[in-house]
Order: sequence, then structure tokens, then C-alpha cells
Amino acid sequence: MRRIIAAVICILGLAAPPALHACVVCVELPEASISDQILAAEVVVFAGPAPENPFEYSTRRIFRGSDEKLSKAPNIPFLIDSVTRRAFRADPTTMVLLIYGPEINDKAGRNFSRAWRRIFVMNPERSEFIEQLQANSGLWRLGETDNAARVSFFSDYLWHRDQALHDMAMVEIGRANYAYLRPIGGRVSTSQIMEELNDLNRFAYWPVAIRLLGLQTDPQARSIVRSRFAKSLRSGGLHSHEWALAGIEADRLHAINAIGLALKDRRKTREDKDALVRALSDAGSSQKQFQDEIILVFANVLDSDPELTLQIAVATRNWGETALHQKFEALVALEETDPATQFFLNMVLQENAASE
Repeated sequence: MRRIIAAVICILGLAAPPALHACVVCVELPEASISDQILAAEVVVFAGPAPENPFEYSTRRIFRGSDEKLSKAPNIPFLIDSVTRRAFRADPTTMVLLIYGPEINDKAGRNFSRAWRRIFVMNPERSEFIEQLQANSGLWRLGETDNAARVSFFSDYLWHRDQALHDMAMVEIGRANYAYLRPIGGRVSTSQIMEELNDLNRFAYWPVAIRLLGLQTDPQARSIVRSRFAKSLRSGGLHSHEWALAGIEADRLHAINAIGLALKDRRKTREDKDALVRALSDAGSSQKQFQDEIILVFANVLDSDPELTLQIAVATRNWGETALHQKFEALVALEETDPATQFFLNMVLQENAASE
């Protein structure tokens, strides 16, 4: 019973507008990005070594906040490491960006705990970025991932020569709703993306790189995507979701139908099937011309694998489609349908009835 209650609570979260899928059913709010941490901070300062102690930080300039807010904050707790000390010795004007504010942000930047954070050593490129971030921050809300202006802003820093800014942009693009990611395709070269994918040290950024590769239209990118998509469909595993999205970009309806066949393969793990359903959901939400074909795929899958019912209902809930509702009604009536799935299907059916 506890499991049922927990599942229902998770599903209730889907009543809010959809966010990036951390999993198919329960969408866990991602930790705030570095840019959100900067924008949510109550005090933002540039600091250098204290005159009386070269191992401690001292504020040189307040970028955001006031002397009063700074005085109410606790002392900067960090010691200056050896690498940063060398940077200070090489250029005494060097400064480090420090922020004071919420320790763990939710998507709205709210938290009662406060702490200092060290962001990075400043240079001209990072100074310009901070200024531009501040100037453009009114175009989106903290933590907002479905905002075209935010995606466009950070896409300008993809493959920036400053690695820290490039990494920040990759994180931001990785958090973005896929529908807002598609318009930025082609802003970087395929060779740059492949360098990222061929570097094991960049493994954490591979999901973002795969999505960007899928949006490339040159023959090299298309060839790589088709090969890796086919391999991913056969073997499953990590990044199945991203390669499926890339495959749909490359081969459209052919890829959608191939995913439909893979979803009916009983040898596929539940995790792999969930990833493929999410890919079809993202593709249909970002490219409405594919929704009819995806609905047909889902209808066939429901006949062969009712265990995917909840994932499919979540995937299509906001499409305004009713083609699957007859199947949903039949599944609600079955005693073997688990209570969490019944609950969500009833919610979807009631929403449709209310809108008619």
C-alpha cells in the first residue's frame, strides 16, 4: 500500500506543466545550474587575496548586493588553493567570482539555507559573460527550461574557447526542453561534436552532444547517427533515449516505425523501453507532424505490452489526442491494471471529458 501511495503522489506531480523527464513517471527537479545559482544569489562579489593573509579571500568589488548585505553574510570560508595563488602571483589584478545565497536551490531558487560558493577565476571572457547574463536574465525565470530566449543565449557559448563557459552552456542545453533545443541545430560543427563524443573524460556531456549531433544535417553527421541509432536499437543501454531522438531527426517516420518494432521486442529491458517511449514523446511534442504516426505505434504497443500503459499515457497526455482513450478505458476496467496506472488513466480520461 505504501508503494501505491508513493506512486500516486509522484503521478500527481504530472498535473503541473511537463518538465524534462528525469524518469518517465516522477519528474525530479534538477539542481540549479551555475547560472541560476549566480542569478539567485543575494550577494555576488569579485574577490582576491586578503592583504594581511594571502591564503584568505577579501572582497574587491560587489557586483550584486550591498555593503549591508555583505556585512550580514558570514565570512568567506574558503582558503585560496595553490593553483589560484599562482594565478594571483602571475597577475595581481586577477579576481575570483564568489556568491552568497541559497545553498540548494529548487527551480525557483528558494531555500532557507545560505552558503558561500566559489564559481571560477575571472578573465575578460567570463567578465563579459557575467555582464551579459545579468543583462538578459529578465528574459527567463530561475530554473526555467522551456524558454527559447534562455536556450538561444546559452547556445552562443557552445564550444566557447573558455572551457568553463562551454561546459556551462552544455549543462544549460542539456536541461532544456527538447522542443526549444531544435532551432539551435547547426550552430556548431560536426567535428566539434565528435571530439566531445570521442573523449571519455567528457562522458557526462555525451547526452547533450548526441542531441546536438542529431540536429546536424551534413552527410557525415547523418551517417554517424544512422549507424549508432541502429546499434542502440539492437543493444539498448546508455543513451538509448538520445540516440532514438537523433535517429528520428535523421530518418523521421522510418525511425519511428523502427522504434515501434523495438518496443514490441520482449528481450528489451524495461529501462530501454521507457527510454524509447520518452524519445517518441519528445519527438511528438516538438514535431506535431509525427504525432499521428506515433499514436499508431503506441496503439500497437498497448496491445502487445500493457505494462507500458502508464508511460504512454504520460507521453501523450498533453497532445490533445483521444485516439488511445478507448484502449485506456478498457485497461482501467481490468482488475490486473495496477492502482497507480488506473489512477492516472482516470485523470487523463476525466480531463478529456471536461474539455469536451
